[in-house]
Amino acid sequence: MRMKLFWSLLVSLACICPATNVLAKSDAVDNGYYTTKDKEFYLTPEQLLFIRPGLDIEIVDVVLPADMQLEVTYSIKDPAGLPLDHDGIYTPGTVDMRFTLTYIPMDEEQKVRLAYERISQNGTLTQVGDGVYKYKFDKVIDTNLDTTYTLVLGGRRDLQEFDLDRYADNTIQVWVPSGMYDAVPREVVTKDTCNRCHDPLQEHGRWQDPQACTQCHNPTRNTRFDELIHAVHIAGEAGGHDFSDVTYPAEISDCQVCHTGGTPTKNFPLAADSDMVEVCDMSGLGVANLTWGDLDAFEIHVGTADGPLFVSGSGEGSAMTGKWVADGTVFVLVDKESGDTIQALRVNATTLGCVGNAPGAPRGTAGLQHTNWMDHPSRAVCGSCHKHSDIDFENGIGHIEIDSDEICKFCHAPGQGTEFNRTVYGAHAQLYKSPQFPGVIVDLLEISNTGPGENPTVLFSVTSKTGNIDPNTMNRLRLTISGPNEDFSFYKQETVSGGGAVWVSEGVWSYTFAAMIPQDAKGSYTVSVEGRASVPVNGENERDVLQATLLPFAVTDAVAVPRRMIVDDQKCENCHANLREHGGGRNNANYCVTCHMPEALDRDGEQTINFKYMVHSIHRGKELEKGFVTGGTDYSEVVYPGDLRNCDACHVNNSQQLSLPEGLLPTTTPQEWWSPMQPASAACLSCHNSDDTAAHAYTNLTFFGESCATCHGEGKTYAVDKVHAR
Repeated sequence: MRMKLFWSLLVSLACICPATNVLAKSDAVDNGYYTTKDKEFYLTPEQLLFIRPGLDIEIVDVVLPADMQLEVTYSIKDPAGLPLDHDGIYTPGTVDMRFTLTYIPMDEEQKVRLAYERISQNGTLTQVGDGVYKYKFDKVIDTNLDTTYTLVLGGRRDLQEFDLDRYADNTIQVWVPSGMYDAVPREVVTKDTCNRCHDPLQEHGRWQDPQACTQCHNPTRNTRFDELIHAVHIAGEAGGHDFSDVTYPAEISDCQVCHTGGTPTKNFPLAADSDMVEVCDMSGLGVANLTWGDLDAFEIHVGTADGPLFVSGSGEGSAMTGKWVADGTVFVLVDKESGDTIQALRVNATTLGCVGNAPGAPRGTAGLQHTNWMDHPSRAVCGSCHKHSDIDFENGIGHIEIDSDEICKFCHAPGQGTEFNRTVYGAHAQLYKSPQFPGVIVDLLEISNTGPGENPTVLFSVTSKTGNIDPNTMNRLRLTISGPNEDFSFYKQETVSGGGAVWVSEGVWSYTFAAMIPQDAKGSYTVSVEGRASVPVNGENERDVLQATLLPFAVTDAVAVPRRMIVDDQKCENCHANLREHGGGRNNANYCVTCHMPEALDRDGEQTINFKYMVHSIHRGKELEKGFVTGGTDYSEVVYPGDLRNCDACHVNNSQQLSLPEGLLPTTTPQEWWSPMQPASAACLSCHNSDDTAAHAYTNLTFFGESCATCHGEGKTYAVDKVHAR
């Protein structure tokens, strides 16, 4: 109680300081760290100057003295770089610190934990300066000093008494105590890659990096991290915990969602920026950028170990090919002195990325050992995913009986670039990326006869990575007219394939809609396309799906005005990797809205499928007070992996802000409190669906509109940013 009174008095003193002095310093309080999306932004300059929320930890020095009890000197600061006090006496908020120490035994890769200590219970803490401390471990190190050690400091600053949060930070030191060798951190996945979904990754209140997680989650202590993470993401069991409520948003067999590639590793020192190069001009040929690690004298040949020489040298580097890389081009890395093959790298061609965002593209930052998934099969890791297949390695159920991980490599030898075989890479190859697909690119070239009451004619081309495609031979090709672009209420889709397309010239086709533009149409509309071709892949007919694309056109406008961009498909694929619905053809969030309009209902006519309402409700999932069911699917158990307050995870152009643009339509909501629901109310109540919130929204409605922006508009007391600030 006395401590809270002490801080209250100090805050009061800060608030009555001369305004000129306070404001003169306020710009440097957080180094511009906080924005309108952060709770701290809404503190007064005096409060911000006094509290200085945030935490930054830095390791200053690590020493191993003669008594073999590690000493680590570190600093704790606020975001502006000013010192903090562990005890919270001279600066607001106590700072609790944990220390974890591991080493990797020689010729092994997994960590062994040496110590887990906290300043309040274990070693000796000494203050050596303002915000600078030295911690001496209680644990004596008596293991090999010629190998890699990892020290992780996990701090947490508690500012809850100021109605703020607990602020965590991790700092990591990796070194070889003897100095005899270079340190090699264990880094199979990175925090940056995890945070594409988790926003941000933080467990047990303080640990924010996979390198911190593996300090405890390793074979010598708890459930090993690789086994645990696979089990969590596949909604299985690990370490005595049931993760069956997890809903993984991508294809679970797509290893590269987390094991982001494209950089050299120790076991695969030659890499391409992507396993596949874009070919968008029907030539069948693309350009590859190759990189290699720190190598002794080497050569890279094309095709075979004695094929044409591409590059030779030593050390690390990169080189760009010319436009001659085709499906199945192999680059062979050879040791120049011995002539031995070090690695063969296969690169294929693709049309993914020629139109819009490339699904499955490498995202995040690659770890130092990101290729471990390709050449480290084990019963523990493979079994953590494949338990759902009733595989029991020891008893030979669903798999041959094996009692050692060493046996795995005889069937699952390291490989790269060959799909659908027994290599780990091949067994987890994603069908939509298969180089056996020629790829389908539809380019909407022009649309004419677009006035009210006219039948529009669309001019388009259909190509692949190797040539033109006759649209009439495709399994499906459909064009859609939607409008108006302020908010879609008109939707007409017609099938082009099967004889509807008319040849115009080499590679160019036309289609005239049977449907007319509405007689009362105004402004601009949009034409869009979806489709697929049936292609044999390994003897089975599979769907080669094109990337949906859109083209705005003028109806009565002088120049076409596109629909406002609310979300970015690339942001969707941060989590979903390859977002696709309804058989794969609906694979662009901005195409989804052409059908999922404000008035759209599911097949039963009972639930809205307006895109904003549906997507908000699905992602809110388990957090909704009332669940969301549509098309027979119940989404009330969905657990969103990030922070739902972060609207920018999906939205672009500040499209979540109020006031909303003119011309937006109400949402038909037959299962909700009232129908139709005005645009802002529909957006908010699809996430916040309690009776209290609905009553609040309803009382601010009139027959001619809603007043949400009065309080929730930008800059207002309860602005969208402010109420979602985190």
